[in-house]
Amino acid sequence: MIGFRLKLKKLSDGRLMFSIPIGYKLLLLLIGMLILISLIVTREEDGGSIFVRENTIPLVICFLSLLGAAYHECWIFDKDREQIIHQNGLIAFHSNRTYSFDDFVQLDVSSRQGTSGAPAGSGKTAHGFSRRSGLNLILQARDGKGYHLEMYRASKQKKVGAIAREIAEYCGLGFVDHSTRR
Repeated sequence: MIGFRLKLKKLSDGRLMFSIPIGYKLLLLLIGMLILISLIVTREEDGGSIFVRENTIPLVICFLSLLGAAYHECWIFDKDREQIIHQNGLIAFHSNRTYSFDDFVQLDVSSRQGTSGAPAGSGKTAHGFSRRSGLNLILQARDGKGYHLEMYRASKQKKVGAIAREIAEYCGLGFVDHSTRR
């Protein structure tokens, strides 16, 4: 399974952006376009349609690749305006949600059980591919609500801690690493 992770970078205007790297989007666009071009080139000589039963799987993979390339998810942390902007959706059709720094108290790194996101120790068991434990990066609001930023493998604990600390320090938030408590 390909793991596309949000990446933290500092923008030229001083803001922090936690988003899907452009390289992943370009890779998905390239895969989708190569499949589509190969289907067009190899269709019947009489100009037949690419929408035939034999092309179902390649068309599904092409569609999913192009959809993945069009997907946009981004968290922008703006210290000057003291706000956090969350964008997600498809290219021009993404939503923007704006929050104040004052709406949040801390950034948490917590252990999870399986890829379903169940908290460790919750008693819920994962099945199949979801047996792997991992880490959640969660922005905790004052009202108790948690905003899930990203999921990582447990082996990425140092990287996740560094990302969480950088965001927390930038925003003036607390940082709690629940993943180290056993």
